[in-house]
Amino acid sequence: MEVSGIENTRTSILLVGLSDAGKTALFTQLAHNTFTETVTSMKENEEEIRTNGSRRLVSLIDVPGFERLRNQFWEKLKFRALGVVYVIDSVTFMSNLHNVADLLYQYLSDDFVISKRIPFLVACTKQDETRAKTAKAIFTQLEKEFNTIRETRLGALDTTSGDGEVPKILGNPNREFSFADISNNIEFIDCSSSPKSSSTEAIIKWIDTTV
Repeated sequence: MEVSGIENTRTSILLVGLSDAGKTALFTQLAHNTFTETVTSMKENEEEIRTNGSRRLVSLIDVPGFERLRNQFWEKLKFRALGVVYVIDSVTFMSNLHNVADLLYQYLSDDFVISKRIPFLVACTKQDETRAKTAKAIFTQLEKEFNTIRETRLGALDTTSGDGEVPKILGNPNREFSFADISNNIEFIDCSSSPKSSSTEAIIKWIDTTV
């Protein structure tokens, strides 16, 4: 989907993910270098930041993850995205695996995301907690889950009458899914916004290279 003059408005980094993933805590750490206890966001939070290597200001936007709101906010804000940080709670990841994977698949298969090759950073947060899955483990599990999602969508293609929207199939449908097969650059990192062990440097570095 093309929007007139869209290149002039793509000046933002979006923080997205499921509700309670830790987006607002990361936003506060990145925008204000502070840690605060947060509650579920019902509207976007936005701040202009300039990271160490960036030559210009960039808008950092914390997009609500509440299920009833996130799609409408995504549709409103995606056209401003230079890059997307997809935040995952590494502690609860396995119990939320399908929902985490399904939402990420939805964003990566978005027409605008594909057409602009918007880069994604998957930020696996809460790494200061002992039960947290590492970014490497999450990467592997998401590739496997994407295979399941694709099988479901390919099955839907076989039964589509031609009247409905055709499901998007990411990667090469003739082999196991690999993030290396999609057109968007996607990276996975371990991070934390805890006041005891904040480790957001990798996110800041990624924003520098993205903007």
